[in-house]
Amino acid sequence: MKKIVFADIPMKEMVAGRDGQCYARTGNAECTYKGTVIYPINAVLAEKLKPNDEVKVVLLKTVTQNGNAEKNAELFRQELDAINANIGARIAYEMIDTDFIETKANHEKRLRAMLAKIEDGAHLYADITFGQKPLPMVLMCVLHFAEKFFDADIKKIVYGKVDFVRHDDGKSYPENPELYDVTSLYYLNGLVGAMEAPSGAEALKSLDTFFAL
Repeated sequence: MKKIVFADIPMKEMVAGRDGQCYARTGNAECTYKGTVIYPINAVLAEKLKPNDEVKVVLLKTVTQNGNAEKNAELFRQELDAINANIGARIAYEMIDTDFIETKANHEKRLRAMLAKIEDGAHLYADITFGQKPLPMVLMCVLHFAEKFFDADIKKIVYGKVDFVRHDDGKSYPENPELYDVTSLYYLNGLVGAMEAPSGAEALKSLDTFFAL
């Protein structure tokens, strides 16, 4: 089965070693990978990839003058390739470059570029840890479109959280990592969009049922 991974690439400078975290047994993602990663989705893929899997990784880059996105995309490739060295999946990397402009036209450009990467029946993964704020909203639209019209299976959407702790040198460093599986928010969004009820009170009861699952 084809796996397609969408990953937001950060605009700030990322440094291997300094920004790597071990997300094993943190949060609610049930991830046990003990290696350190900058990109939380790679800890998930370390456990999900199988030999000869066909994987398309779509790196979502926001172009800025500092050029960090290009360097950070290379860090992603290096990180996942190192993990995959002992697995043997077939990974292809594709880039989507867009400007740091939050206009309707640019949102459409991102949406159409991401939809162009979808394939029928694929298993989809996403990492929304980094990137500008509107990107996860656009990505949510892409995932709904893919599930409805391309028979895609939304496997996992993850978010990696860290605390920035100030040390004696006056600098703040990422610590206390937590890896969260936020796929339920995708299904909640779909539920609200499809929900029908005679009143707000009845609609709230339907939400209660969802959260009780």
